[in-house]
Amino acid sequence: MENRNRLWIMLGAGAVAVVIAVAVIVVVALNLTGGDETGTPAVAQEFPPYTHIIGDRDAPVTVVEFGDFQ
Repeated sequence: MENRNRLWIMLGAGAVAVVIAVAVIVVVALNLTGGDETGTPAVAQEFPPYTHIIGDRDAPVTVVEFGDFQ
């Protein structure tokens, strides 16, 4: 009798896991379509050039090279 109860618990937990996985897949798939509630597609923002650079362009730079001559 105990094995039967354990089997039902395992089957129930498996079914819950499958339902959660399907729900996550559906939510992700709906969010990947982009756009807003009106159906307007999402537009990528344009960034000005060199937005990945931080600091002064003319700042001094020190290059240190290490070598192992064995």
